[in-house]
Amino acid sequence: MARGCELCLLGSKSVIFITGLCPLSCPYCPVGADRFGKDVIYVNDVPVKRLEDIPKIVAEYGSDGAAVTGGDPSVVAERVKAVADLLKREFGEEFHIHMYTHILNLDSKRVGILAASKVDEVRIHVISREQAVGREKYLKALVAAGKVVGVEVPALPGYERQIAEAINYLSPYISFVNINELDVSETNLERLRAIGYKAEGLNVAGSLEAARKIAQMVSVPVHICTGKTKDRVQIGSRLFKYAMRTSKPHEFVLDDGSVMYDEEGYHPKSVRAKKIRVKITLGGKEIEV
Repeated sequence: MARGCELCLLGSKSVIFITGLCPLSCPYCPVGADRFGKDVIYVNDVPVKRLEDIPKIVAEYGSDGAAVTGGDPSVVAERVKAVADLLKREFGEEFHIHMYTHILNLDSKRVGILAASKVDEVRIHVISREQAVGREKYLKALVAAGKVVGVEVPALPGYERQIAEAINYLSPYISFVNINELDVSETNLERLRAIGYKAEGLNVAGSLEAARKIAQMVSVPVHICTGKTKDRVQIGSRLFKYAMRTSKPHEFVLDDGSVMYDEEGYHPKSVRAKKIRVKITLGGKEIEV
């Protein structure tokens, strides 16, 4: 398992949505219409106007690292470099930073900037050998610059062999593979249906089985990240850590990151507590549950 995944599973990664810009339009992309195609920044779903404000939010969550996502972060490679430099300066060189990018969006200029950045781990999105051919030089350059490079792909039912071929083609340059169970969102639901996929809860039916098939066909170590893992473990653990750091003495933090409290100020476990409420903080907003 990649270091970035280890920290995610501990709830120790802040998610930096660094831009919604991306020249591609993958039918399975789950990014919402309020973000996709827009040059906006969010940290743990909190909107950010200035790069200088990012470390403050990261510190509130007690994070040991950051996951830089989008859109496609490589489209704003100089911004990625600036943010990585800022985070390392604020939290030290051990603060782990990984980022995502589609192999089709890489070019010499962007790779040069990323190679010179303090990003630790680069995760490549690629779903066919055709996409990879001629672009392996970019991965080679990142590895030469000391970056840990891996492939991170959605598990697309019906595309198992193509994805496996792409991974095996790039195997000399990558050290890990992360396969995600395919998410269903309000944004991609109709597009997924149009290509023959069916929703099964918050994921695509057959996606987990597709991930297992891909894992059996590749020669690089594989980690499969299920939808439940992302929702209950990664996000839940991050919210739990945040709540533990910000809750008041009379509040009680539950395992899922929500907080119990009594409206009159008693500890909710107290025999005097009667008006007990539950709240959770998401995207900087406090929500009563």
